[in-house]
Amino acid sequence: MRDIEPIRAELEKFTQEIEKEHYDNLSGQKEDLNTSAIYGKYNGIFTDETLVEEVKNRRVYQRGPDRMRMNYLYSLILSSYLARTTTELADKISTMETNMEVEVDGKKIPFRYSAVTLANEPDHNKREIIDRARDPVFEAVNPLRLEVMNKDHELAKALGYGNYVEMCRDAGGIDLYGLKKQMQNVLSRTDRLYARYFKLACSNILKLNQSDVRKHDIGFLFRAKGFDSLFSQESMMKALNTTLDGIGLSLGENPNIRLDTEVREKKSPRAFCSPVHVPDQIMLCILPKGGLDDYRALFHEMGHSQHFSNVRAEMPFEFKYLGDNSVTEGFAFLFEHLVADKAWLSETMGMSENDAMDVSQFLNFQTLYMVRRYAAKLLYELELHSGAKDPEKLYAKTLEDALKFKHPEIHYLYDVDSGFYSANYLRAWMFEVQLRTVLADQFGSTWWKEKGCGKYLKEMWSTGQKYTADQHAKGLGYYGIDEYPLIKEMERKLRY
Repeated sequence: MRDIEPIRAELEKFTQEIEKEHYDNLSGQKEDLNTSAIYGKYNGIFTDETLVEEVKNRRVYQRGPDRMRMNYLYSLILSSYLARTTTELADKISTMETNMEVEVDGKKIPFRYSAVTLANEPDHNKREIIDRARDPVFEAVNPLRLEVMNKDHELAKALGYGNYVEMCRDAGGIDLYGLKKQMQNVLSRTDRLYARYFKLACSNILKLNQSDVRKHDIGFLFRAKGFDSLFSQESMMKALNTTLDGIGLSLGENPNIRLDTEVREKKSPRAFCSPVHVPDQIMLCILPKGGLDDYRALFHEMGHSQHFSNVRAEMPFEFKYLGDNSVTEGFAFLFEHLVADKAWLSETMGMSENDAMDVSQFLNFQTLYMVRRYAAKLLYELELHSGAKDPEKLYAKTLEDALKFKHPEIHYLYDVDSGFYSANYLRAWMFEVQLRTVLADQFGSTWWKEKGCGKYLKEMWSTGQKYTADQHAKGLGYYGIDEYPLIKEMERKLRY
């Protein structure tokens, strides 16, 4: 049995290099994503099927934290083994989506920016024209995405799993079918509530009959231009810094978080966090534009940044970079939710009571939309990876049933998260409500103004992702990750 420690050291370097490569690409500093070259440097690890089997089997003989480390290590080695076989295809897909352009009315715009263009276009018919102009990109990329998926399915069976779903359940440690039941409950319990609010949004914001709404209209719906004057570009960083200072998490006292605010032509228009070297090099990349969605994205990514930048440096590699991503997504949602908090909007943003109420209600509806969307995606992806026939039609029907508008069949692969990452978001939404409830109980409803709360969160963050979201939930006094607090919050905030 080989010594695993040198392999751990190599995998930590690999993870850092991959994070840096993605950061350079998304920040607009490098056009071509070339992860295949990085995988090539570690080829001895990622092409060794016997190593995958050995680490898989060694999990059984570990206990406590050692078992958790081995589980997380296996998940990385397995996913990287799969990725190594498709990395050239994945790089080609990313490079195509970075470099391909969409032509509308004689003007060319980068494909990656076309979603922003759709979100800012007030005319329904023009949005349809822009969306149709994107179809050639999907047509070009879909065969590559299908090839990647088929290879993943073949490898899952070659490794002894019944199918891809079984492999992801084992490697990720998430009961995907148990989560499916929870999400079916969420969809059922919130269906009438969502339908009522969505119908109002179609009429009041989109100025359309619900039957005329299509997926390409949704970006504009949630772009929420009507709130732009309340969320100015000039106030964005001030609001963030005021909040962080209040809770005792000032950026000036945390050199581990490095802000990238430089304007670059091909920089991602949406904020993102890259934990290049945990905990002392956490890149927070932003392109401040202002507007409600920009604030939400910034606060979400700050949640990630605070989490990773406060991990104890001596924590093992697996607990710094790997683990249950429902945890870091939960912390990100905790910060993002502040933008929907009426007290925060009034005190930090200086809004009137009516404006704060309107923004809060709109964002709670958006959260309900997102939860239902990802719940539907999970149901679809479970069927897709179990060999569903006519997946294009299944995708369109499953998403339409949940969200009450038509979806283009051509998005059936573009709208899929690798390795069921949708499950992490769903668990994170449930965990975040549980965590926020405990913070409010211990520090008051304005917990974000209490430095004691910052210390409490730092203690949680210090262990990185050693513990799963379920373990954190139990530590907070719950039986585990539970959908009912989330359902009840949506009902309470949207019914009145």
